[in-house]
Amino acid sequence: MKFARLHPAPAALPASVSPGRSRRGYTLVEMLIVVGIVMLLLSMTLLSVRFVREGDRITVAAGRVQSFLGGARDRAIYARKPRGVRLFLDTTNPRTVTSMAYIDPAETWIDGLIQLRRWDPDLNGATNGGNIDINQDGANDDPRDVWMVVGEGTGWWELKRRGLLIDGMRIRIPKGPEGSWYPINTRLIDIDQPPPTTQILVLGLPYRDPGDTLKDRAVAYESGGPEDYEIELQPRLLPGEPVLLEEGTCIDLDSSKIPEAWRPWAAGVAQSSGNAQYSQYIDIIYSPRGNLLGESASGGLIHFYVCDTEDALDVKEQYIKSLDPDEAAALQRFNRELRLTGGTFIPTDVIKSSVAPWIAALDPNGEGYPVRDRRIVSVFTQTGAVSIHPVNASDVAENNGAGNGFADDPYYYSEVGEVAK
Repeated sequence: MKFARLHPAPAALPASVSPGRSRRGYTLVEMLIVVGIVMLLLSMTLLSVRFVREGDRITVAAGRVQSFLGGARDRAIYARKPRGVRLFLDTTNPRTVTSMAYIDPAETWIDGLIQLRRWDPDLNGATNGGNIDINQDGANDDPRDVWMVVGEGTGWWELKRRGLLIDGMRIRIPKGPEGSWYPINTRLIDIDQPPPTTQILVLGLPYRDPGDTLKDRAVAYESGGPEDYEIELQPRLLPGEPVLLEEGTCIDLDSSKIPEAWRPWAAGVAQSSGNAQYSQYIDIIYSPRGNLLGESASGGLIHFYVCDTEDALDVKEQYIKSLDPDEAAALQRFNRELRLTGGTFIPTDVIKSSVAPWIAALDPNGEGYPVRDRRIVSVFTQTGAVSIHPVNASDVAENNGAGNGFADDPYYYSEVGEVAK
């Protein structure tokens, strides 16, 4: 007996669905709404990331300075030889630092003997008179001061011809820790002519001792003047590209506590209109034991002020303008203030024109100019350790507690090891 195969009866279709037609897709309006929502979320995410990055720029820059200095210390300990970091002045604002490189420290040149003389480039024995810009800083200098270092058997001509002796390098007279450093100018050494027996360097600042002979005589000392010297040759840059700080950040030297040796032009600039306040060669040298060597070790602590570039320019510009209507005179006064304070141009967190009228151009509504984030990177010279601390921005020392727009003790947290509350 055969049985017929049973098949279930086909289900009835809803009235709204006809045979052969699939369910409809999204409409154009729905797709546009979804795309709009996605774009909105993406924009909010990007803005959030950008905001976080802007807020972290100073922290990242300060960390980069700390890491680089720590790297130089590690290199010195590992190589068992001195190693260091060179800080490069920014080309557009030579009062700030924006890049760094590792260096092998410089050697010194001590060949030959020297004689100190007043301004007598012709070597005729008499002091040249008249108003002369001897150190080329834009101001007239007294030719009766001791400006010239005359060398015999020094080999300076050969050094200059090989590119090892250049303007801005430093000479210490006399040689050794009892001497003082001076920037030099080599314009009186002509390498297009055969090397003369006598070669002359020009000091960027007058020698500290005016001499014991009459002012109209070129020879400054009848007897007993210094005869030895040492010139600090350029260090060798170690392999690797210089490291740049985060875009829009810098080390503001006007607000940093740094060795006096890094301000070789300070005395001259205080009397002139020049802007070359800082040495072209700012070097931090570590010993194989990890501590700092040379002039950078003299202060006990070095404080680098890492801040926003706009604040370093705009706020400072407004303050300098307030010092004197004449731009050159204002800069002179500002440099003198820095000389006296050791570099403490650090504003409080919010500068109000009510207590600091000089900020009025940046505070038109009187609500206060908000200073952007900043950090202090401190180097302990005896150990070489590097730490990062916030700025102590309290400002209550003047105007009956109202402040003056500047932090009273900005390095407090760095020096006591505390953190901001």
